[in-house]
Amino acid sequence: PIPTMNSSSPLTNLFFQPIKRGSLRSSIFALICVTLGTGMLPLPYFFKTNGVVLTMVMYTFCGIATYLTLKILINMAYLNNTYSYNDLVAKYYGKKMEIYAIVVCLINSFGSIITWDVYIYQFTKDILLYFSPNLNTDINALYITIAILIAVQIPLAAKNTGTEFDVMATLGFIQILYVILVLFVEFPGYATKNFSFKILSQKETYFNFNMKMVEMPFVFFIAFGNHSTILAVINEVKNKNLDRVNKVGRRTFFGEFFIYIAICFMSFFSTYDKTNEIFLVRPHLSMLMMIGEILMVVLMICNVSLYYFTTTPTMELLLNDNNKFTNKQNFTAAFTMLSILMFVSFFIDKTITILSFIGVAAQVSLIFIIPFAIYMKWKENELTFWQKGKYVFYIIFFTVLGIGGFVVMLLNKVTNIFN
Repeated sequence: PIPTMNSSSPLTNLFFQPIKRGSLRSSIFALICVTLGTGMLPLPYFFKTNGVVLTMVMYTFCGIATYLTLKILINMAYLNNTYSYNDLVAKYYGKKMEIYAIVVCLINSFGSIITWDVYIYQFTKDILLYFSPNLNTDINALYITIAILIAVQIPLAAKNTGTEFDVMATLGFIQILYVILVLFVEFPGYATKNFSFKILSQKETYFNFNMKMVEMPFVFFIAFGNHSTILAVINEVKNKNLDRVNKVGRRTFFGEFFIYIAICFMSFFSTYDKTNEIFLVRPHLSMLMMIGEILMVVLMICNVSLYYFTTTPTMELLLNDNNKFTNKQNFTAAFTMLSILMFVSFFIDKTITILSFIGVAAQVSLIFIIPFAIYMKWKENELTFWQKGKYVFYIIFFTVLGIGGFVVMLLNKVTNIFN
C-alpha cells in the first residue's frame, strides 16, 4: 500500500500547512525573513578577507554561543509569561536595568533600519543599472528610495500592516526559494568559470589573520542574535507551550545556520572576487540576480516596518508616558523616526562599519550580558558558588570583548582617516 503523510507530522506542519498568523510555520519564516538579509549579506566578505577555515571556526563558535543564550531567554520568557525583552529585564533588575535594555534594543533596531535603508538604496541603484547602464543611477536611486520611504515604509510602519506575520512569512518563504535557486543554478555556473587551483593552493584562502577578524564575531552575532525580535514574534504564537516556543527558536536558528553556510561556500568561487563588501551588490550578472534584488528590496521594506513595530512600546514609554499612541501620534513618530534614519543612511559608505558597531554596542549585551545576568538572578538560590563564578566569568568576558572590540574598531577607523 502507498503510505500517506501524517498531517500532524512536524515536516508537514512546517512546509505544507497554510501560513497563518500565530502558527509555528508563519513565525519561523517571518523570523528568517528578518534575518536573511542582514545576516547573509556580509558572510562571503569574511570568507574572502579572513579565509574559509578561520571564518567557519568563528562562525560556528558565535552560532553555538548565541543559540545557547537564546534557549535560556526563551525558557525564562515562557516561565515568566512575558515575551517583552524590556519587561523581562525589569522583572528581575528593576527600572534602571530596563533603561539599559531599552537603549541597547533601540541601538539594535535603529541600526538595523539604517542598514536596510543603505541596502535599499544600493539595490535600487543596481536594478536601475541593469535596465539602463548609462543612466545617472545615483541621483535616480536616491529619488526612488525617498519615494519608497514616503509611499511605503512610513504607511506600513504607522499602520502596522507590514507586521502581519502571514505576509512576512510568505515573503520569507519566497526569499528562501530564491536563495536555493541562486545557490543551485546561478552560483555553480560562475563557480565553474572562476574556479582556480591557484586560489586553493594559497594559505590566505584558509587562514588570513588581519584587522577584519575584529569585525567578524560582532557581525556574526547580528546574523544569529535577534533575541528581542524572536521574543516579539513568539508572543504572537497561538497555543504557546514550552515545546512550541522552543521549536520557533530552534528551527529559525538552524534554518539560518545552514542557509548561511550554503551561501558562503557556493558563492566563494562565483562572486567572492566581485562582492568587495556585501553579497549581491555588484554589476549585474543575470536577470535572475535582478529579480533577487527586487525581492530583497521588498523584504527589507517589510523588515523596516517590523523593527519599527518592535520599538513602538519603547517609544510610547519614552514619548507618551507609557500610553498607547493614537493613529496620528503613531504616524508622526513613524514619519519622524524613519525619515531621520534614512537621512543618516545616506552618509554610510560601508555597511560593515555600522553592522560591527551594532554588534559591539548592542548585540553583545542583548545576546550575552543581559541573559546571563537575568539567569543568575532567577537561579540565585540554586546556583553553587562555582556556578555563579562561571556566569560572572561569562559576563566579564563578553563585556571585555565588547569594549575591546569597540576600542579596536575606533582606533582602526581613526587610523584609516589619517592615512
